[in-house]
Amino acid sequence: PNPESNQALRLVLERAKTYSVPNHIIEKAIDKAKGAGDENFDHLRYEGFGPSGSMLIVDALTNNVNRTASDVRAAFGKNGGNMGVSGSVA
Repeated sequence: PNPESNQALRLVLERAKTYSVPNHIIEKAIDKAKGAGDENFDHLRYEGFGPSGSMLIVDALTNNVNRTASDVRAAFGKNGGNMGVSGSVA
């Protein structure tokens, strides 16, 4: 990402500087956005049942399995569904 050619990035950088965000934090965030980190991502599949017994399969790519499971479970619950066990839908 180049702030000279990316106006949105330039505006974000200017705003960060008004809040006195240190340069090393800004550079770390840009590197993370580029994918320069050695972060591992996991592919997960969740199955469940939605409203009126509709069957749902949710594929997720995540760097935090516990957070993703919690978020998917909350989404099912918020919309009147529930998560099933592996193989219950497929």
